[in-house]
Amino acid sequence: MSAALFAAGLGDVIRVCYQNAAYRVLSETTQPMPVILASHNPYSIEIFRHHRNAKNFILYDLAHKYEEFFNAGLRGVDINRALCAFAGVDHAQLIRGPANGHVPVFDAPDDVASEGHIVFQPFAGNASYRSLPPDLIEKAAQVLRTLPCRVFVVTRSYFRPGMKGKTIHSVEDARSLEGGNITVLDSLSVPATLNLIKKSRAYVGSWSSLQQAAWFENKPVAVFYPANHHDVTQPTDYAFGMSRASTLGREYSQMDAAELAEFLHRW
Repeated sequence: MSAALFAAGLGDVIRVCYQNAAYRVLSETTQPMPVILASHNPYSIEIFRHHRNAKNFILYDLAHKYEEFFNAGLRGVDINRALCAFAGVDHAQLIRGPANGHVPVFDAPDDVASEGHIVFQPFAGNASYRSLPPDLIEKAAQVLRTLPCRVFVVTRSYFRPGMKGKTIHSVEDARSLEGGNITVLDSLSVPATLNLIKKSRAYVGSWSSLQQAAWFENKPVAVFYPANHHDVTQPTDYAFGMSRASTLGREYSQMDAAELAEFLHRW
């Protein structure tokens, strides 16, 4: 029996939805199919729980096993094999291959009725490293408040421990930004958030999950990241949109309010 696997962070889950044939196959299957979801973001599973074809999904929520295997030193395909073995799924039967242009559709019970807005994601799953510093959040918000469009600030709080028990993610609180053209959404489901990206005019924020989604949807992206961020200095697949004319990428210390304003007014 074919099966699908979505693992690691929300950004990784999103990447598989856009790049791998698995999400397309799940959308089309008429028979029960195992779906292993092993993400340290507990809300990732909402993509599949709310899917229009969820009646045919045999969902395995194995976030705890991903953390266990990761902390034990497993990486990449070894984690995938271990997850499949635990779920009793044949690793060889995982759906592979490219999406071949298939654009994923996300179903949500709480879609926001808006178009032409900007999505601002100030926080990241690794809050101690990739979330925007408070002064930069306020600096970006000051620019966003001047725009003639709605701005949605997206946050979700959840607990994520690190390998040695250190908390690397917990509370995401941007309520102080609420007001004027800015609306803070602190409990929007993941599929509704992805649809918010689809209908947006641009993304602003941290190096995180929604930046990946925005690039896949060919949206203008203004992204800010720590100094010498490895995904940028030694470009990885996560940096696939950095060279686009519609991307403004800067280290935290290089963030310039006037430059951000000019960039956003172009789109």
